[in-house]
Amino acid sequence: MTRERFDYIDIAKGIGILMVVWAHIMIVGWTHKFIYAFHMPLFFFLSGMLFQRDKYPSFDKFISKRTKRLLVPYVIYSIVTWAFWAIFKYIRHEDVDSYMMPLLQTVISQGSGAYMVHNSALWFVPCLFLVEILYFHLSKVGKWWCLLGCFGCSFLSFFLGRIYGESWWFSPPWNADAALIALPFYGVGNVLAKEVGHNRLTSTVREHTGMCLIIFTLLTLPLFWSAMNYGECSMGSSSYQCQAWVFIIRAFLGCGWIICLSLLIAALNVYNIISIPIKYLKWAGINSLDIMCLHIPIKGICMIGVAMLIHITVNDVGSSIPYSFISFVLTMFIVWLVIKLFPLSKIIKYQF
Repeated sequence: MTRERFDYIDIAKGIGILMVVWAHIMIVGWTHKFIYAFHMPLFFFLSGMLFQRDKYPSFDKFISKRTKRLLVPYVIYSIVTWAFWAIFKYIRHEDVDSYMMPLLQTVISQGSGAYMVHNSALWFVPCLFLVEILYFHLSKVGKWWCLLGCFGCSFLSFFLGRIYGESWWFSPPWNADAALIALPFYGVGNVLAKEVGHNRLTSTVREHTGMCLIIFTLLTLPLFWSAMNYGECSMGSSSYQCQAWVFIIRAFLGCGWIICLSLLIAALNVYNIISIPIKYLKWAGINSLDIMCLHIPIKGICMIGVAMLIHITVNDVGSSIPYSFISFVLTMFIVWLVIKLFPLSKIIKYQF
């Protein structure tokens, strides 16, 4: 059975994944700081908005479906991008400690340190799978107890990280530390969707567009200020350069900011305004899992190509907005071409 799609969710995922690709290319500056304030919590939040426990009659059925939709493409993309990485390193005669180790690390799936150097962004997929398993069980209790459990798990992970440092945050497979921290975003997103409803959200914004625009503006100022004045946070590499409460509040501000923005864009789409950019954002949102799994090796090649063409270093490309933009456009074009020619999501029928 095909899941019902909501334009604003696809738009929000599209904006989010484009931000991820940009931040992995433009590695310095205010845009990088801004995106790293909330980008990965956003995806857990949006995934939570789409979770429907009633669809799964049993835990076994849930595991079976989520394995097909998340772990199967994860393994396929890890193998394919590893082969691409290994061939590229061999052709360039670069020093590699081990060709096989990154592929074997697919089982561990850590996004931190030197793990999975062939495609570090893949950490998110099994981490989301683990979040959904945890939330499936937490959701058996009442919604408020469920949310309390989600926030409790999050602060437990921060607490263990403060006590044990890297021995906790850099050790758990499938980024279990990040999965615990992600639970509040997943849970709040799910409760919001259940209590308010997707249709009610979209209809309210269409009727009160001005109010949504005011809320969006009010969220922008504290979000931008906190992003510029507190350290960046990377869940994949377990790097939290601010206190736990700052990270969580700031990330929720970012989630709300993107939701408001996507609802406003979806409202414009009703009147057929800026239809082409909206169409592309929706495409990026629908294919966000494929883009997440493909963009790291592709952007690496694009940045090297731009650097060689202009006779600068890759770091120079990543610190220049014009050169980063060229790499970004090339990356997204090649990603689009790969997805168009090899539509893995259609072959194994999964959607993120």
